[in-house]
Amino acid sequence: MINTICCSSLMNGTRRYAIAPRILALLLLMVFPLLAGKQSDPLPKAKTLFENFIQKTGGQAAYDRILSRLTKSVMQMSVPAMTAEVTSRLTRSGPYHVVVDSPMGKIEYGSDGQTVWESNPMTGSRIREGRERLRFLSLYGLDLPARWRQAFKKVICTGKEAIDGKSVFRVEALTGADFQLTYYFDQTSGLLVKIELPLETMAGQGIQEILLGDYRRVDGILFPHSQVRKEAGREMIITIKSVTHNVEIPANEFALPEAVRKIAGSGQ
Repeated sequence: MINTICCSSLMNGTRRYAIAPRILALLLLMVFPLLAGKQSDPLPKAKTLFENFIQKTGGQAAYDRILSRLTKSVMQMSVPAMTAEVTSRLTRSGPYHVVVDSPMGKIEYGSDGQTVWESNPMTGSRIREGRERLRFLSLYGLDLPARWRQAFKKVICTGKEAIDGKSVFRVEALTGADFQLTYYFDQTSGLLVKIELPLETMAGQGIQEILLGDYRRVDGILFPHSQVRKEAGREMIITIKSVTHNVEIPANEFALPEAVRKIAGSGQ
């Protein structure tokens, strides 16, 4: 009769055990599928990650109450090296206005919902077109992850990565205008920790990275009070000092500046 359990022998006074070949084979057959399954765990659905983020940060009802947001921040730039104060007004309907008070003068970014513009004392006023227009509309879109069903026509989880030692899920989201954003959700907390947007530069195409952190509760939602933006070889650290929702907005807040109206009228 073949021993299918184990055999033992004495060697130098010590009893040694050996697993019989048949048992060893059965154990291997049981363990290998488990290991293979662990290595190939299916990725979660993107919609599950978005819904989990909404739930973790306050719930859909809390987001639905937010129609506009006023933030005041301090921004430290690496190139050129300077510190600036930033005031941003964003709306769910689309228009936005951002004012950067810097040592170089006042820099403004804005949109009336259609025309996307910027004004810079060094480069003058200009209108953003094409994919850069779409980037700014996405960058200053109010709470897009909480409105993902309306904001995107396609979302898909494409993999896992590590950011600052944390495991994250990567989600690609495509807007109705075929502009792609990439979101990174922390696997443990469910919070959004990074956003990537395609960036057009004079040197060609690049990526704008936005790292998010320091989540704090404001009006029922967890809101990131820290941003680190990396783009075109420079870094901007943004620390948000105050957040106010649904404030009264002046009627002309999102009107196009005269210089921008002239550019739009001339078709330049």
